[in-house]
Amino acid sequence: MPDRFPEITSVEEFIRLRLSEDPAERDRSAWAAMPLPVWKELLREHPDMRFWAAHNRSCPPQILAELIRDDDWRVRSRVLSRRDCPAELLAELVGDPHDAVRNTVATHRHSPRSAVARLVDDPWVVIGEAARTRLANWPQTGPETV
Repeated sequence: MPDRFPEITSVEEFIRLRLSEDPAERDRSAWAAMPLPVWKELLREHPDMRFWAAHNRSCPPQILAELIRDDDWRVRSRVLSRRDCPAELLAELVGDPHDAVRNTVATHRHSPRSAVARLVDDPWVVIGEAARTRLANWPQTGPETV
């Protein structure tokens, strides 16, 4: 699907598309690729757009890795809630101070078993229960089955 959207070539274009009233333009901001220097400039110069950078389906892994260190829990949570979130990013935020972020780690299908196991005694009972349920239903084949 990202290929059907023309590449975004500047930070200004990304912001214009994201803030547009036109749903097609907002969709483009959520799907279109951008050159790596544009991503870096967007994060550096427009912290208010970091959530929307995480929302973009073409966001490269090195940008996602930077976004999980964001001060705003909503940005971290948005990165982790992506279907394509790498397991190593999920594992990195197992000890996040925000409940919503830890809950995403406990429930995400790509979370490593070791990360989920660390959440069974989470202070928020909902997270602990989700982690115990995931572990009880963990597939018997594949990575991290031990």
